[in-house]
Amino acid sequence: MSELIFKNYGGSHQLRIQDARDLEKIRVLDDAHWAATSVPISSLNCDSVFLSYVDTDQNGRIRTDELKAAQAWLFQFLAGRSRLSEDTDILNLSDIDISHPEGQKLQAAAKLILTNLNSPDAQEISLAQVRDVQSIMASSANNGDGIIPPQATTEPDLAQFIVSIIETVGPALDASGKPGVNEEQLKIFFQEAKNFLAWKAKGEIPKGDNTTEVMPWGAETAQAYELVVGLEEKIEEYFTQCAMVRFDERSATQMQLRQKELEEIDFTNKSMMEERLKDAPLTLPNPKGILDLEGMLNPLYIDRLSELKEKVLKRALGGSVKKLLMGSAKQLTEKQWDKVKAIFAPYRAWLESRQGAKVEKLGQDLLHTYLNGTYRQRTSELIAKDLAVADDLNQLHNLEKLVLYQRWLLELANNFVSFANLYSPQRRSLLEMGRLVIDGREMTFTMKVQDRPAHKKIAEDSCMYLLYLEVTGRQDKDIKFEIVAAVTSGSAGRLRIGKRGIFFAIDGREWDAQVVDIVENPISIWESVKAPFKQFTGFIKKQIDKFSKSRQTKLEATIATPNASGATRDLLLGGGIAIAALGSALAYITKALSQVKAVHVLGMFAGLAAFILLPGIIMGFAKIRKRDMSVLLEASAWAVNVHMRLNASLGRLFTHIPRLPEGARKERRDALAQFVKEFGYSSLRSRKLTTIVVLITILIALALALALITYPALKPF
Repeated sequence: MSELIFKNYGGSHQLRIQDARDLEKIRVLDDAHWAATSVPISSLNCDSVFLSYVDTDQNGRIRTDELKAAQAWLFQFLAGRSRLSEDTDILNLSDIDISHPEGQKLQAAAKLILTNLNSPDAQEISLAQVRDVQSIMASSANNGDGIIPPQATTEPDLAQFIVSIIETVGPALDASGKPGVNEEQLKIFFQEAKNFLAWKAKGEIPKGDNTTEVMPWGAETAQAYELVVGLEEKIEEYFTQCAMVRFDERSATQMQLRQKELEEIDFTNKSMMEERLKDAPLTLPNPKGILDLEGMLNPLYIDRLSELKEKVLKRALGGSVKKLLMGSAKQLTEKQWDKVKAIFAPYRAWLESRQGAKVEKLGQDLLHTYLNGTYRQRTSELIAKDLAVADDLNQLHNLEKLVLYQRWLLELANNFVSFANLYSPQRRSLLEMGRLVIDGREMTFTMKVQDRPAHKKIAEDSCMYLLYLEVTGRQDKDIKFEIVAAVTSGSAGRLRIGKRGIFFAIDGREWDAQVVDIVENPISIWESVKAPFKQFTGFIKKQIDKFSKSRQTKLEATIATPNASGATRDLLLGGGIAIAALGSALAYITKALSQVKAVHVLGMFAGLAAFILLPGIIMGFAKIRKRDMSVLLEASAWAVNVHMRLNASLGRLFTHIPRLPEGARKERRDALAQFVKEFGYSSLRSRKLTTIVVLITILIALALALALITYPALKPF
């Protein structure tokens, strides 16, 4: 193996990966020397199937061990590796390593595809050709997944059998997404069918018999049991209420409707009354625990109790109870009720042991037909036939994988082991979303943002000037997404929230972009130098506005308020005093300046400049030196090893003003001034003169203030 070469990218040394020999070196390179150790696949702009192959554990991230495994697999099957650096998705069949059986199968699969495409003599196969065949096989009846949809057979009864399995035990989806059945579904269906038929047989009455242990009343057992179960809860509730009354007779009163409850009932509301009767006892509980079946009963249950008495109790309790029911007592005790339930206990146990409920809806006759016919055998034969092509389909997947690895693996390494593609103007990095054109500049370092608040919280530590933009398409079907763009050279200029631009994605599509958030940091040394002046100017402007507003308010109040002593006189007097004070101030300024030497004035301005500029320069230089692009990657869930310091050269690489086309020429003459001259528009000299006077006045005032601070010996008149 040749020596490992590390290239310097703005102070960060990263492994050079230019060809197959360099790619092989990643196996011996310690993970600590990789540019990144873990990458979320959602942030990479390349073939999604390729990423799914590399992401072997399917956790949405690619780690160092997975990239090493991908490289080892590629070198196992690819003998000719010259095309790794050509970014091609066309595989030369002679490049496949056929020194082992797996490679021979792979080459045979490629040749078979080309033969089926009427190109038996072709020596190259493309990714599109492989995927076309994959698509055809996936939608065919036999696609190697062992799942048979109803459409896989031309026999109507067998197709209906497959449909019956899908509707009862559930489907399995085949490679084309169609619902079907596999051996597992087949096994479950027949087991369910056997269990159901066996259970059903226990409840049947043999010919010549009227009853069985499960069916004590023969064919009438089910109806009688339903009457018992329908009133079981309410009758047992009544006997429990009787036990409460037997324990404490006062509880009988509590079970009756109170006066307040009666007042709250709307006797015109049927549903409300029925709801109250539903919760009321069957009849008034008594300490003896006897249910009077012909006494005053709850009207909501009286019909069902009557049917229970006639169809169940008379027969279940025998002649003694029949005598009671026809005599004066006509009552039911808890002991007698337990006897009635005991009659139907075997039937209850049989119902509760129900099996094969999934296939019950098909009915016994159809289930017997399926069990006794050849349906299972015929379906298993179709499944076996489908599985027979599984190896062929697997070879197609391996062939696709090989073409994708040849096309993308070296590029992935240059965006993972090192970030060479990120620093190359001739290539686009897999982590970049595209380029942004805004405010007359082109910004190439852009990344997709999933959660802006979380991303911004981390990205603020990058010490970079960042724009968060919402990107939208020009059609309703286009979804919105957000990106972050790094402004790495120049100045902030007119960048602000709401500023619009155009975003060109990697695939060439054009999107609208609008700034929705900004992280402000110095972009250049000059930006940091201007910062104190901007702050000072803003402070002065704020104070002047505040003072002007205050004076204006007082003046308006003075004019609006009548004054018996004469408002006009006071106004004139105040104006005269102001003019006199201004003249005195100007005289003082003139005298003071005449006593100051020019060298002192220059020294004063130099000291002022140093006082204002040096802190800004130092702080700006420190922040610019701390700019780190790796923080942006970490904010997007990358695990980064290298310190990606952003120097001035890299800054101009990622944010710049493109050159004009070759042969373009700029005219120095201002076309607008020519238009004004041609049409004879008047100038605005008065406004310009006013602006100049104001600026001169402000400068004199500042100079005077600084002179008094610097030279205390200067005193007023």
